Amino acid sequence: MKLLKRFCAIVFTICICVTFSGCEIAGRTVYFGGSSGFNTVFKIGDMKCSKKEALVYLLNEKNIYGSVNGVNLWSDDYDTDTMASSIKDLTLEHLTRVYVLNLYAMENGIELTDEDKKVCEEAAKTYYKSMNSKERSFTGARKKDLEKMYYKYALASKVYESLMNSVDDEVSEDEARVMEAFVLFVSDEAKANEIQGMIDYGYTFERLASSYTELDYYQKTFARGEYSSDIDEVVFNLDTDEVSGAISADNGYYFFQCLDKYNEELSEANKEVIIENRRKQVLSDIVSELEDRYFSDMNTKLWDELDFPEDASELTSASFFETLNNK
Repeated sequence: MKLLKRFCAIVFTICICVTFSGCEIAGRTVYFGGSSGFNTVFKIGDMKCSKKEALVYLLNEKNIYGSVNGVNLWSDDYDTDTMASSIKDLTLEHLTRVYVLNLYAMENGIELTDEDKKVCEEAAKTYYKSMNSKERSFTGARKKDLEKMYYKYALASKVYESLMNSVDDEVSEDEARVMEAFVLFVSDEAKANEIQGMIDYGYTFERLASSYTELDYYQKTFARGEYSSDIDEVVFNLDTDEVSGAISADNGYYFFQCLDKYNEELSEANKEVIIENRRKQVLSDIVSELEDRYFSDMNTKLWDELDFPEDASELTSASFFETLNNK
């Protein structure tokens, strides 16, 4: 179950914005309408997310993300209304990802083993025992309810593992290459021509960049993809100390002087970033494709009503995900 930790992290970092009226997915909006049922928060296909499950996730994510470096963000010193709204958005996003991955599991014959189910049942027993009476009352969840929640979360993790095994983890040195350069940008063509003339005459590029650039920097370390493909094509073919000609991009003109064509330490670290981005893209593509095919319906009235009581001092549980991860 150790893979749950990475699965949880990557689900949280997918850049999909959720609102109470719909989901923004890859530039399109899926609107929820109608009512999914009295105690059902949402449906995706034939799967229903219960009010109890939503409250368990909401409780835990409120406490996981409501504290930074030991500072309680739910105090009067912070904007708790905005904080609560953000936590609800995150909770809904997390839940819908788990449900969509369970749909993927059903379509592809991925199931929990008897041992997996036993681990989930043990986690449910441990977590339920850790909850105080206020938390049990707030969520309404019993041990059997928690078992079902853990089944879905563990299955989503298993799907994630299957998807990640399909990701190519080979990254070439050139693809991962991080370089350092002086950068000069101007928006005026006449000024770009003047600068090109000074470069040809032999002016020091660093002095030109620091004097004329319209950017808030003139030296930068960067990997492929941080600038446009037209810029990458030129700049990543420069040798150390070589100066480019003017490159038309971003409604202006760029000039670069390569200072270090291959920063070994940063390039090695960038390989991990590239692999992680591939993983995120695989998961995002699967989620988008399934949400495009399955009808989604949300009980917006019920979701809007879900909130923490004014005195939530005893609602401190934050170990739902960690409990299964540690089994």
